[in-house]
Amino acid sequence: MSSRIPISGFVDDFVVMAICIFKWTESHLIYTKSEEIPSENDFFNQIIYSTGNRRMSHPEISMADALMSGFAVFSLKDPSLLAFDKRRQAAENLESIYHVESIPCDSQMRTILDEVDPVEIRPAYKNIFSKLQRGKALERLAFFQGCYLLSLDGTGYFSSKKIFSDNCLQKVNKKTGEITYYQQMLGAAIVHPDLKEVIPLAPEFIIKQDGQSKNDCERNAAKRFFDSLRKDHPHLPVIITEDALSSNAPHTWMAT
Repeated sequence: MSSRIPISGFVDDFVVMAICIFKWTESHLIYTKSEEIPSENDFFNQIIYSTGNRRMSHPEISMADALMSGFAVFSLKDPSLLAFDKRRQAAENLESIYHVESIPCDSQMRTILDEVDPVEIRPAYKNIFSKLQRGKALERLAFFQGCYLLSLDGTGYFSSKKIFSDNCLQKVNKKTGEITYYQQMLGAAIVHPDLKEVIPLAPEFIIKQDGQSKNDCERNAAKRFFDSLRKDHPHLPVIITEDALSSNAPHTWMAT
Protein backbone atom coordinates (compact mmCIF):
# COMPACT_ATOMS: atom_id res chain seq x y z
CA MET A 1 0.00 0.00 0.00
CA SER A 2 1.16 3.50 -0.70
CA SER A 3 1.66 6.00 2.06
CA ARG A 4 -0.05 9.36 2.11
CA ILE A 5 1.58 12.50 0.87
CA PRO A 6 1.27 15.37 3.37
CA ILE A 7 -2.04 17.23 2.95
CA SER A 8 -3.54 16.08 -0.35
CA GLY A 9 -0.84 15.51 -2.91
CA PHE A 10 -1.25 18.42 -5.29
CA VAL A 11 -3.94 20.75 -3.95
CA ASP A 12 -1.44 22.54 -1.69
CA ASP A 13 0.54 24.07 -4.57
CA PHE A 14 -2.57 25.40 -6.26
CA VAL A 15 -3.70 26.88 -2.96
CA VAL A 16 -0.37 28.58 -2.26
CA MET A 17 -0.18 30.15 -5.73
CA ALA A 18 -3.83 31.17 -5.82
CA ILE A 19 -3.48 32.97 -2.49
CA CYS A 20 -0.27 34.69 -3.64
CA ILE A 21 -2.15 35.98 -6.69
CA PHE A 22 -5.05 37.04 -4.50
CA LYS A 23 -2.77 38.98 -2.12
CA TRP A 24 -1.00 40.72 -5.00
CA THR A 25 -4.34 41.60 -6.56
CA GLU A 26 -5.61 43.16 -3.34
CA SER A 27 -2.63 45.53 -3.41
CA HIS A 28 -2.62 46.42 -7.11
CA LEU A 29 -6.13 45.97 -8.49
CA ILE A 30 -8.42 48.96 -8.89
CA TYR A 31 -11.96 47.89 -7.96
CA THR A 32 -15.06 49.83 -8.88
CA LYS A 33 -17.03 51.37 -6.03
CA SER A 34 -19.81 48.83 -6.42
CA GLU A 35 -17.44 45.86 -6.38
CA GLU A 36 -16.48 44.52 -2.99
CA ILE A 37 -13.07 42.97 -2.41
CA PRO A 38 -13.77 39.33 -1.49
CA SER A 39 -12.06 37.66 1.43
CA GLU A 40 -9.95 34.56 0.84
CA ASN A 41 -12.66 32.44 2.45
CA ASP A 42 -15.40 33.77 0.18
CA PHE A 43 -13.06 33.45 -2.77
CA PHE A 44 -12.31 29.75 -2.20
CA ASN A 45 -15.89 28.89 -1.32
CA GLN A 46 -17.01 30.40 -4.61
CA ILE A 47 -14.40 28.42 -6.53
CA ILE A 48 -15.27 25.07 -5.00
CA TYR A 49 -19.03 25.38 -5.12
CA SER A 50 -19.09 26.84 -8.62
CA THR A 51 -17.59 23.58 -9.93
CA GLY A 52 -20.40 21.46 -8.51
CA ASN A 53 -18.23 19.70 -5.94
CA ARG A 54 -20.52 18.03 -3.42
CA ARG A 55 -18.73 17.23 -0.21
CA MET A 56 -19.47 14.00 1.57
CA SER A 57 -17.36 14.45 4.71
CA HIS A 58 -17.18 16.99 7.57
CA PRO A 59 -19.76 19.47 6.24
CA GLU A 60 -19.37 21.46 9.47
CA ILE A 61 -15.96 22.68 8.20
CA SER A 62 -16.11 24.96 5.18
CA MET A 63 -13.97 24.17 2.18
CA ALA A 64 -12.34 27.59 2.52
CA ASP A 65 -11.28 26.78 6.10
CA ALA A 66 -9.78 23.48 4.98
CA LEU A 67 -7.93 25.07 2.06
CA MET A 68 -6.65 27.99 4.11
CA SER A 69 -5.51 25.58 6.84
CA GLY A 70 -3.66 23.56 4.21
CA PHE A 71 -1.99 26.73 3.00
CA ALA A 72 -1.11 27.69 6.58
CA VAL A 73 0.80 24.42 7.05
CA PHE A 74 3.18 25.37 4.24
CA SER A 75 3.21 29.07 5.01
CA LEU A 76 4.19 28.42 8.63
CA LYS A 77 6.64 25.69 7.53
CA ASP A 78 5.33 23.13 9.99
CA PRO A 79 7.27 19.85 9.65
CA SER A 80 4.10 17.75 9.81
CA LEU A 81 0.33 17.88 10.13
CA LEU A 82 0.72 16.78 13.73
CA ALA A 83 2.85 19.85 14.45
CA PHE A 84 0.25 22.04 12.79
CA ASP A 85 -2.49 20.36 14.81
CA LYS A 86 -0.84 21.67 17.98
CA ARG A 87 -1.34 25.20 16.68
CA ARG A 88 -5.07 24.73 17.07
CA GLN A 89 -4.54 25.48 20.74
CA ALA A 90 -3.46 28.98 19.68
CA ALA A 91 -6.33 29.44 17.28
CA GLU A 92 -6.28 33.24 17.50
CA ASN A 93 -3.26 33.46 15.19
CA LEU A 94 -4.88 31.26 12.55
CA GLU A 95 -8.10 33.24 12.77
CA SER A 96 -6.46 36.67 12.54
CA ILE A 97 -3.84 35.89 9.89
CA TYR A 98 -5.50 33.20 7.76
CA HIS A 99 -9.16 33.94 8.58
CA VAL A 100 -9.84 30.32 9.49
CA GLU A 101 -13.05 30.14 11.52
CA SER A 102 -13.24 26.39 12.08
CA ILE A 103 -9.80 24.77 12.18
CA PRO A 104 -9.79 21.12 11.04
CA CYS A 105 -7.65 18.54 12.79
CA ASP A 106 -5.08 16.66 10.72
CA SER A 107 -7.38 13.75 9.85
CA GLN A 108 -10.25 16.09 8.91
CA MET A 109 -7.97 18.15 6.69
CA ARG A 110 -6.76 15.04 4.86
CA THR A 111 -10.29 13.75 4.35
CA ILE A 112 -11.68 17.04 3.08
CA LEU A 113 -8.83 17.91 0.74
CA ASP A 114 -8.63 14.39 -0.64
CA GLU A 115 -12.05 15.06 -2.20
CA VAL A 116 -10.80 18.12 -4.07
CA ASP A 117 -9.65 17.74 -7.65
CA PRO A 118 -6.85 20.26 -8.39
CA VAL A 119 -8.76 21.20 -11.55
CA GLU A 120 -11.34 22.82 -9.27
CA ILE A 121 -8.74 25.36 -8.18
CA ARG A 122 -7.83 26.35 -11.75
CA PRO A 123 -10.67 28.92 -12.09
CA ALA A 124 -8.90 30.99 -9.41
CA TYR A 125 -6.19 31.89 -11.89
CA LYS A 126 -8.53 32.85 -14.72
CA ASN A 127 -10.81 34.75 -12.33
CA ILE A 128 -8.04 36.88 -10.89
CA PHE A 129 -6.40 37.34 -14.29
CA SER A 130 -9.66 38.79 -15.61
CA LYS A 131 -9.84 41.20 -12.68
CA LEU A 132 -6.26 42.30 -13.33
CA GLN A 133 -7.16 43.02 -16.93
CA ARG A 134 -10.25 45.02 -15.98
CA GLY A 135 -8.29 46.94 -13.35
CA LYS A 136 -5.57 47.91 -15.88
CA ALA A 137 -2.94 46.26 -13.66
CA LEU A 138 -1.84 43.98 -16.50
CA GLU A 139 -0.94 46.78 -18.91
CA ARG A 140 2.34 47.70 -17.24
CA LEU A 141 3.61 44.13 -17.72
CA ALA A 142 3.45 44.42 -21.52
CA PHE A 143 6.97 43.67 -22.79
CA PHE A 144 7.19 44.13 -26.56
CA GLN A 145 4.58 45.47 -29.00
CA GLY A 146 1.73 44.63 -26.62
CA CYS A 147 2.96 41.08 -25.97
CA TYR A 148 3.60 39.65 -22.52
CA LEU A 149 6.67 37.69 -21.48
CA LEU A 150 5.58 34.20 -20.36
CA SER A 151 8.26 32.29 -18.49
CA LEU A 152 7.96 28.47 -18.30
CA ASP A 153 10.08 26.03 -16.32
CA GLY A 154 9.77 22.68 -14.63
CA THR A 155 10.43 22.35 -10.91
CA GLY A 156 10.33 19.68 -8.24
CA TYR A 157 8.46 20.23 -4.99
CA PHE A 158 8.42 16.83 -3.28
CA SER A 159 10.85 13.94 -2.91
CA SER A 160 10.94 10.98 -0.54
CA LYS A 161 12.12 7.39 -0.34
CA LYS A 162 9.31 6.42 2.04
CA ILE A 163 6.25 8.60 1.45
CA PHE A 164 4.49 8.29 -1.89
CA SER A 165 1.17 8.10 -3.72
CA ASP A 166 -0.04 6.68 -7.01
CA ASN A 167 0.62 10.07 -8.64
CA CYS A 168 4.32 10.08 -7.80
CA LEU A 169 7.02 9.70 -10.41
CA GLN A 170 9.67 7.09 -9.64
CA LYS A 171 13.44 7.00 -9.99
CA VAL A 172 15.20 3.68 -9.39
CA ASN A 173 18.83 3.49 -8.31
CA LYS A 174 20.34 0.96 -10.74
CA LYS A 175 22.96 -0.18 -8.23
CA THR A 176 20.85 -0.60 -5.10
CA GLY A 177 17.33 -0.85 -6.54
CA GLU A 178 16.20 1.85 -4.10
CA ILE A 179 13.20 3.85 -5.32
CA THR A 180 12.90 7.61 -4.93
CA TYR A 181 9.39 9.00 -5.22
CA TYR A 182 9.04 12.58 -6.39
CA GLN A 183 6.61 15.13 -7.77
CA GLN A 184 7.19 17.90 -10.29
CA MET A 185 5.24 20.55 -12.10
CA LEU A 186 5.56 22.95 -15.00
CA GLY A 187 5.27 26.46 -13.61
CA ALA A 188 4.30 29.49 -15.67
CA ALA A 189 4.23 33.21 -14.91
CA ILE A 190 3.95 36.48 -16.77
CA VAL A 191 7.10 38.45 -15.94
CA HIS A 192 8.80 41.72 -16.83
CA PRO A 193 12.52 42.45 -16.44
CA ASP A 194 11.84 45.85 -14.86
CA LEU A 195 9.23 44.70 -12.33
CA LYS A 196 9.39 42.61 -9.17
CA GLU A 197 5.77 41.47 -9.43
CA VAL A 198 4.83 38.44 -11.50
CA ILE A 199 1.47 36.93 -12.39
CA PRO A 200 1.50 33.13 -12.03
CA LEU A 201 -0.77 31.13 -14.32
CA ALA A 202 -2.20 27.76 -13.38
CA PRO A 203 0.67 25.22 -13.35
CA GLU A 204 0.58 21.85 -15.06
CA PHE A 205 1.55 18.90 -12.89
CA ILE A 206 3.99 16.33 -14.21
CA ILE A 207 2.26 13.18 -13.02
CA LYS A 208 1.42 9.74 -14.31
CA GLN A 209 -1.64 10.00 -16.49
CA ASP A 210 -4.63 7.67 -16.18
CA GLY A 211 -3.83 4.21 -17.46
CA GLN A 212 -0.12 4.96 -17.83
CA SER A 213 2.65 3.09 -16.02
CA LYS A 214 5.53 5.20 -17.35
CA ASN A 215 6.65 8.47 -15.83
CA ASP A 216 5.21 11.65 -17.27
CA CYS A 217 7.65 14.24 -18.63
CA GLU A 218 7.97 18.00 -18.95
CA ARG A 219 7.28 17.93 -22.69
CA ASN A 220 3.95 16.15 -22.22
CA ALA A 221 3.05 18.55 -19.42
CA ALA A 222 3.88 21.47 -21.73
CA LYS A 223 1.46 20.14 -24.34
CA ARG A 224 -1.33 20.01 -21.75
CA PHE A 225 -0.38 23.46 -20.49
CA PHE A 226 -0.54 25.08 -23.93
CA ASP A 227 -3.91 23.42 -24.61
CA SER A 228 -5.26 24.89 -21.36
CA LEU A 229 -3.66 28.28 -22.05
CA ARG A 230 -5.40 28.54 -25.42
CA LYS A 231 -8.75 27.71 -23.81
CA ASP A 232 -8.38 30.08 -20.85
CA HIS A 233 -6.72 33.00 -22.68
CA PRO A 234 -7.32 32.59 -26.43
CA HIS A 235 -6.48 36.23 -27.25
CA LEU A 236 -3.50 36.74 -24.94
CA PRO A 237 -0.37 37.67 -26.97
CA VAL A 238 2.70 36.13 -25.35
CA ILE A 239 6.41 35.69 -25.96
CA ILE A 240 7.47 32.40 -24.38
CA THR A 241 10.83 32.02 -22.66
CA GLU A 242 12.15 28.57 -21.68
CA ASP A 243 15.47 26.86 -21.07
CA ALA A 244 17.61 25.18 -23.72
CA LEU A 245 15.90 21.81 -23.26
CA SER A 246 12.87 23.22 -25.05
CA SER A 247 14.70 24.32 -28.19
CA ASN A 248 13.46 21.57 -30.49
CA ALA A 249 11.05 21.57 -33.41
CA PRO A 250 8.20 19.48 -31.87
CA HIS A 251 8.07 21.68 -28.78
CA THR A 252 8.26 24.89 -30.81
CA TRP A 253 5.34 23.83 -32.99
CA MET A 254 3.42 22.88 -29.87
CA ALA A 255 3.78 26.39 -28.45
CA THR A 256 2.64 28.20 -31.63
